[in-house]
Amino acid sequence: MVPLLCLIIFSQALVAAESLTDAAKKRKIDEMYEGYKKHFPKVKDFSAGQTLHLMDREKVILVDIRKTKEQAVSMITGAITETEFRRNPSAYRDYIVIGYCTIGSRSGKLARKLKKKGISMFNMRGGILAWLHAGGILHKDGKPVNRVHVYGRKWNLAPSAMKSVW
Repeated sequence: MVPLLCLIIFSQALVAAESLTDAAKKRKIDEMYEGYKKHFPKVKDFSAGQTLHLMDREKVILVDIRKTKEQAVSMITGAITETEFRRNPSAYRDYIVIGYCTIGSRSGKLARKLKKKGISMFNMRGGILAWLHAGGILHKDGKPVNRVHVYGRKWNLAPSAMKSVW
């Protein structure tokens, strides 16, 4: 009986999350990120808005650390994969390197690990979801798209103009 009750409550929470306004989704992203940030408190981060601003003024490279199946749906325009970055991180020493994932948890943990190896990487607070809420663009095969892989239903917080898959 208890597992069924938990399933019902969880399902209601998911339906409620899917019916949130874009502003409420953005607040939820911020709340979730703050919870994840506890696992990498010394990692410096930038908001998606700050990242967009930096890209207009500085040499910035975005590193998508999501899984290949997530990247196959879409990526931030101009981003490289974690594999590409790890192949030769010194090639980006003159860049501001900013990692991202769905919401910033996996990329924050990677930034923490890289810091221990002397490799500098900032984290994008709120990840690809925050990027979309800040007006950032995604692409697939060099063309803008309105689809994003959100890792799982819990992270279905993309703006209403986007199609989320998981």
